[in-house]
Amino acid sequence: MSTEIIGKTSATENNPTSCNTLRFWVNKDAIIRPFDIVKMKHLNASYTYAIVQDLQYLTDSAGHLANYVSSDFGDLVATPQNERLGTTVAEAEILFNTKEIEMPLRDGVPVEWADEDGIKEALGLKGFKNPLPAGYISISNGTEVPIEFEAAYLLGPEGAHLNIAGISGLATKTSYAMFLLNSIQQRIGDSVSMVIFNVKGNDLLAIDEPNEQFNENQKSEWIKCGLEPKPFSNVTYLYPFDNKPHCGYTRSHIDLSRLARQKKENRSYNYYYNVEAMKNKFDLLLSDIDDPQSTMDSIVHELQEFDANDWDSLRLQIQERGKAKSGKSGEISVMSWRKFSRLIRTRTDIALFTEKARTQQNEKRHKLVSEAVKELKSGNILVIDIEPLPDYIQSLVVGDVIQTIYSIKLGEEEEISSSNIGKVIVFADELNKYAPSGKSFESGKALTRNLIEITERGRSLGVVLFGAEQFRSGVNDRILGNCSTNVFGRTSPVEIAKCPDYKHFPSAYKATIPRVPQGTLLIQHAVFKTALIKVKFPYPCYYQPKD
Repeated sequence: MSTEIIGKTSATENNPTSCNTLRFWVNKDAIIRPFDIVKMKHLNASYTYAIVQDLQYLTDSAGHLANYVSSDFGDLVATPQNERLGTTVAEAEILFNTKEIEMPLRDGVPVEWADEDGIKEALGLKGFKNPLPAGYISISNGTEVPIEFEAAYLLGPEGAHLNIAGISGLATKTSYAMFLLNSIQQRIGDSVSMVIFNVKGNDLLAIDEPNEQFNENQKSEWIKCGLEPKPFSNVTYLYPFDNKPHCGYTRSHIDLSRLARQKKENRSYNYYYNVEAMKNKFDLLLSDIDDPQSTMDSIVHELQEFDANDWDSLRLQIQERGKAKSGKSGEISVMSWRKFSRLIRTRTDIALFTEKARTQQNEKRHKLVSEAVKELKSGNILVIDIEPLPDYIQSLVVGDVIQTIYSIKLGEEEEISSSNIGKVIVFADELNKYAPSGKSFESGKALTRNLIEITERGRSLGVVLFGAEQFRSGVNDRILGNCSTNVFGRTSPVEIAKCPDYKHFPSAYKATIPRVPQGTLLIQHAVFKTALIKVKFPYPCYYQPKD
C-alpha cells in the first residue's frame, strides 16, 4: 500500500480550488494519467479523494516564439544556457470526503496515491447488497481494484438495463456483455434466466464449451475479478429451420459435428413459424415498412379471422382479397391487399415458414420460438441464432421473444407462473436495427414499441435489456435514457461530435475514447460517484471460433 507523495495542490487567482475540482502540480519523477485516483489530507483529520481528468505541462515561457528564440533561433542541436521552469499540472474531480467536508482544499496540500480501500469508498463501491463483478481498474502506481455493479441498479428494481456502444471488429462489446452475463450467472444465476441473440457468424453458438486457447494469465484476470474462469452452464440453442437433411435441418454457420453433439445431448432445436403462431406477429415481420395510414395494422388484425391451416392456404386467401379491379375489399383498399400479398409472399418464401412435420419430428426438432421461451427456467440460458436471416426476420424473432416474455410476466400465460422464469435478461447486439433513432419510429414500429416498453416499465416486471451497437447516436433516445448503466468503447471523433451523450464528458475523456484499447471500456453506473470509470475486463473463457 503506497503512501508516496506525488505532488501538491495548487490554488491560483485564475484557477482556484473548489468543492468540486482541484489542480495539483506533479513531482517530476511521478507517472500519472487520467482516471487515476488520489487522496489529500483535509480539515478535521479527514481525507478527500479525487479522480484525475486531465494533465498539462506548463513552463514560464511567454509563448512558443520565446521557446524558439531560446533555442538559438531554431537551432535543433543547440542547448539553452538556462532550462525553462516547468511542471505537470493535473486537473481532478473531487469524489468524496471521509467526513463529508465540502470545503475547498487549501494550496500546498500533499497529494498521495489512494489505496484500494479508499478507491472503493471514493467510487461508491461499498455497502452493496448484491455486488456483481464488472471488471477491475488499474492505477498508475500498480494498484488494481475490482469494480462491481449493484444488482438492484443493473437488474432492477432501483434501476435497470445496460447499453454498450463501440466500433465493430474489436470483439469488445459482445465480450464485455458476455463477461457480465457470466458474472451474473455465477453470482445470482438461480434467480435469473437469459435470452441471447447470436448475430455474428458462430460467435455465441458454443458458450457452454471452454476456450481451448485460454492461458494462465487470462485465468488470473477472472480470479482478480472474483470469478471462476469457466464457461456458461444450462444452455439451450435454437437454430433457424431449413429443410435440408445434410445440414441438420438447420440454417446456421455452426459446425455440424458440434450441432450433432448438441442434439445428442438434447440441447438444441430448430425454430420455425407456422400460420397459427404468425397470425398476431405479422406486424413484427413488417416492422421496417413505412405505413403512415396504419393500413398494415388493419390487415394484420383482419388476418385473425382467416381460416387457414397452412401457408399456401393463407397466401391464397390474401391474394383473393386483392383480385377486385378497384375499390375496397371490406374496409381496406384492394391496392393495400395487393401490396400486403406481395410482401407476405416475398418475406415468407423460406423454409423457416412451414408447418410442423408429422413425421421425423425428432430429426427435424421443430420448436416455435414462443414455445422455447415458455420452457425457460430460472438459471437457464437460451441462445437464438438469427445471424443467417434477413433483417426483417431477425426483427420478427427478437419481437416474438420480447412479446412472449411480457405475456408470461403479465400473467397472460395461464399454464406458466412468472416466478418460473425469474428475472429475464435479453441481450441483443446491433440494437440500432431494432430500435433506430428518430421520433417516427416511436409510435409506428411494433418492435421499437416493445423495446421502449421494456426499458420504461420492464424493471418492475423483472425484464431487463442488455443492448449493444456500433454507434450510440443510431439508437432510440428513450431506450438509451432509461439505461442505468452505460458502457463506452472505442469510437470515432465524428460519432463523439454527433452523439449528444458525449457532450458532457470532460475533454480529456472524449480524447481517450477514440484510442481505448481492446479489453478496456469506459463505464457509467447509477451508483458510481463519478461520470466514467476506465475498466479492464478478462478475455472470454468460453469457446472462441478460430479466424
